[in-house]
Amino acid sequence: MFRKYIPHPCRREYFAIILLIAEIVLFSIFVPNFANPLNFFRVIQNNTEVAIISIGMTMVMLLGGIDLSVGAVMGVVSVVAGNMIERNMRTVWVVLAAIVIGLLVGSINGAIISKLHIPDMLATLATGNIWKAVIFGLLGGKWLTSLKPSFRGITTSLIGPIPVLLILVLIVYAVFYYVFMHTRFGRYIYAIGCNESAAKLSGINVSNVRMKAYCITGALAGLTGLLYIARMGSVEMSIGGTTAIQCIAAVTIGGIGAKGSGARGSVIGTLAGVFFIGFLRNGIVIMGIPSLLENFFIGLLMIICVLVDSINAMRRANKPVVKGA
Repeated sequence: MFRKYIPHPCRREYFAIILLIAEIVLFSIFVPNFANPLNFFRVIQNNTEVAIISIGMTMVMLLGGIDLSVGAVMGVVSVVAGNMIERNMRTVWVVLAAIVIGLLVGSINGAIISKLHIPDMLATLATGNIWKAVIFGLLGGKWLTSLKPSFRGITTSLIGPIPVLLILVLIVYAVFYYVFMHTRFGRYIYAIGCNESAAKLSGINVSNVRMKAYCITGALAGLTGLLYIARMGSVEMSIGGTTAIQCIAAVTIGGIGAKGSGARGSVIGTLAGVFFIGFLRNGIVIMGIPSLLENFFIGLLMIICVLVDSINAMRRANKPVVKGA
């Protein structure tokens, strides 16, 4: 019934992919050492957490929402998991704790937004600040250092010439692509994003779908907390400070407007957006350009993407409807 809401790949997704390819080609030509395989590996390493959390952000933004707490959630999980690793607890308990904490925090966000009807931006901004205070309290102003989890090899291993992290990201994206495009839950997300009122009249439990979306986002943020520990071997006070804005930028560049749009967008564009930003940051660093300018370029591109979305939306709204005979 709701299959009509599943979008075909849109121009913005193709645009994000073309933009990524053009960026890699240009940097490879004009920036020394950019095309080094080791440099590509570092970019994949440094953007794995953002890539995985951006799946949840895609889900939330397709529903017309936003989650500003994902970085703080990743931080809380990292601190708890880091303390468990310091106490030599079994890996299975560390992983389970990360998932449970992520789900719990996500469910709190979902309940506040879907049950109490508090705007998502205010709700997640508030909970994000709460979790940042929790991080400070748990760390006591100190860093967790010299962490050596048993799964740290996942961040440096290769299968042939391909990084294991890249394979992990592609598997996760393939799973969620299937969820978005071939499951009832995915169709409900697009239907709600297209027209929430119509979705309610069609019998969709909008609150339940929104609750699940925030729970999944929390769980993904929890899992990335483990990847962060494996990659860095430490947990600092500022962990996750820019994660939310990076995810929002990736999703926006990938084809989903800042206010969400159930009529279009998928994880394909999101993945292209993640690595576009990752390679842009990397290229700017290699060129010796001040880091402030990278934020300028990313912010400017986000504004352009949202502006294009708004113009296209106005054109669709003003397009005359041709009635059948």
